[in-house]
Amino acid sequence: MQNTSAQSAAPVPYRWVILALMTTSFLFTFIVRFSWPPLIPVVVPVLNMSMAKAGAYMSAFYFGYIITQIPGGLLADRFGARLILTASLIIEGITTFGMGFITTYDTGFALRVATGLGAGALYGACTRTLFEWFPAEERGTAFGIMLAGPSGGILVSSFVMPLLNSTFGWQGAFQAVGVATIIVGMAIFLLVRSSDQSKSAGSMFGGFRIVFGSKEIMLTALSCFCLMWVELGTATWAFAHIKKLGLELKVAGTVMMFYGIGGLLSPAISGIVSDRIGHRKWIYIVSLLVIAPMTVLFGAQTEVKMLCIVGFLFGFCSYFANPHVSIMISEFAGKKFAGLANGSSNAIFQLASMIGPFVMGWGIDITGNFSTVWWIMAAGPLVGIVLMLPVNPENKRD
Repeated sequence: MQNTSAQSAAPVPYRWVILALMTTSFLFTFIVRFSWPPLIPVVVPVLNMSMAKAGAYMSAFYFGYIITQIPGGLLADRFGARLILTASLIIEGITTFGMGFITTYDTGFALRVATGLGAGALYGACTRTLFEWFPAEERGTAFGIMLAGPSGGILVSSFVMPLLNSTFGWQGAFQAVGVATIIVGMAIFLLVRSSDQSKSAGSMFGGFRIVFGSKEIMLTALSCFCLMWVELGTATWAFAHIKKLGLELKVAGTVMMFYGIGGLLSPAISGIVSDRIGHRKWIYIVSLLVIAPMTVLFGAQTEVKMLCIVGFLFGFCSYFANPHVSIMISEFAGKKFAGLANGSSNAIFQLASMIGPFVMGWGIDITGNFSTVWWIMAAGPLVGIVLMLPVNPENKRD
């Protein structure tokens, strides 16, 4: 399929098809990465892992994920998103399928790194595509819907992985998710269109000075590092925490479903609100301010009912902040360098996802309990507020 101009080759309503495709791509990347936490209590005894090593499987994913963020953004700016998205999803699918055959810790670690390498190019391509297809007054809505992917991935994996495990075993669970991801990659190849008019011309590296020289982009990325610290920490350790309370794995899945539902609803609502009233920076800062106490409150719950209720509110508050980061970074960089800016920024704030799970697992091994972990997570959003205060949202390109 030829890449023709989005404006001339397709009617404007096709932007909603593009949004559906980007949302599905982003969702499956999170299903893949969160396929591991629900299976930690099952696979850890089989492979004789410590909890620190179990957490390192998440860190392994993000090690690969960070490496391909910047190259993925560069290639999306230069050549469009279609091939980048297709390759990303197929690589993720193959390596996740391979997780169903692991017999040693090291093999699984290598596969998780490879999965991250495939996934890393996807974020810049998705955000770049939405930025070029949607006008400014609709970007909050579009980004909000796509950025329901993280919580949607938690929700789907929380429900599906225990179910697949009970039906096919943990090996079959990984294999099923891998096949589904490959199928989505093939659909992306057939249906995604890019706008030739908005691809970058000239040097592929011409945007580095603009992106890394921007105070607004760098501070926003560092602030989102602090947001990811709590979001991915929760996604990694909530299952093991709830299991430690003496509850069954299926109960933990139910709790995280409520967390995921809250996070699934909030980005779209947040995006629509910001399209209506503006002030994306301050919506983001207020969200961070609320997330900190909600983190500690969730970690203090011991009863199933309260875990579900507080989990829903925690998820809603946590992911209310997400759409505004991507929109602000895209606007600070301009359409020409939106892919590079988002890929580079994602590399920065995903460092929290690589470092956090291992550090928190190490803390659990030392203390023997989870209480300290929730306080460590809660510190992240407070630091994020301090970093965000000097950012001027009016410093936009284009």
